[in-house]
Amino acid sequence: MIKKAVLFDLSKCIACRSCQVACKQWNNLAAEKTTFFEGTGYQNPKDLSPKTWTVVKFFEKKVNGNIIWAFRKHQCMQCSDAACITVCPVKAMTRDEKTDIVYVNEKLCIGCGACQEYCPFGVPHVDENEEKSKKCTSCIDRINDGLEPACVKACLTEALEFGNREELVIKAKARAKELEIAGKRPYIYGIKELKGLNNIYILPEGLDLYDLPKSPEVPKDIGLLNDLLKPYSVFTLTAAAVGLAIGYLKTVRHEQVKEKENG
Repeated sequence: MIKKAVLFDLSKCIACRSCQVACKQWNNLAAEKTTFFEGTGYQNPKDLSPKTWTVVKFFEKKVNGNIIWAFRKHQCMQCSDAACITVCPVKAMTRDEKTDIVYVNEKLCIGCGACQEYCPFGVPHVDENEEKSKKCTSCIDRINDGLEPACVKACLTEALEFGNREELVIKAKARAKELEIAGKRPYIYGIKELKGLNNIYILPEGLDLYDLPKSPEVPKDIGLLNDLLKPYSVFTLTAAAVGLAIGYLKTVRHEQVKEKENG
């Protein structure tokens, strides 16, 4: 298997949102009524949804009297150690054997929301009308036809590059050195996080600015969820049953936190 990946050089991103539009167009995703909201400048919409699989996030920071304005394209991170695959009780989250891309097999999905609950990046969202989980597929249909993802194709500044993961990691390290020479303190996100992401970021302003978890991990109570659902078969399992199990584990977590706080 040759792992495919996308390299995001955020030093080149101008937040034109052509990637956001291309994702909508290629995947036939309906428009949503949105509005600007306080605290994020020109970011719109606020977050991912069943109808929005890519969003450009805006970040502002004042350093030594200067305003740093930075951007990050947010979508499925394509984790090597993917919580959504581990937690999915009906095996609807599927990893493609040729490319390593994770996508939703909607024929199997029951819309239980386990993937949404356990994803460290908050990516999958359940469409309540269709009762299916929705997220970026890295345009696996295009890739299997020898094309690059729609977002990469649409990027005007070549901030996005698609290719073999090993080659892109080498390019990311070389680009980071260039940014260091230019006075930046870049961080490459995705080389080691969750055993390696297939979406790799070059963060020119360091890790803290871009709203990414510093040490993402697969939640430790996934095994407990699977144990709670053992009495059910794939054919008898319902979204309601999974929801009850997740709700129970949330209560357990809350009680554990309270115990720690109380000494």
